[in-house]
Amino acid sequence: MKRRIVALSVIAVGLIAAGGSCKPRSFPNCDAMHEQFQGGVARVGAVDYRPNGGTAKYKPYYSDAWYNANTARDRDNDGIACEQ
Repeated sequence: MKRRIVALSVIAVGLIAAGGSCKPRSFPNCDAMHEQFQGGVARVGAVDYRPNGGTAKYKPYYSDAWYNANTARDRDNDGIACEQ
């Protein structure tokens, strides 16, 4: 029983520490964003509209917090920043 409590405590501390290091940050440009998110970042529920049809090469990471930190990178205002 004591081992179980210790193991759960270690896991809980690890999860708390990991959550704090993943705060959304603003990227200086799309190349910097693509190092972490190949398909860019998007608001939850955003859809990529392309005038000539077609689709993006990579799927974006859906997170309102990450998108809000990088709205300046969304040139076409479709809710997806740095899509490719």
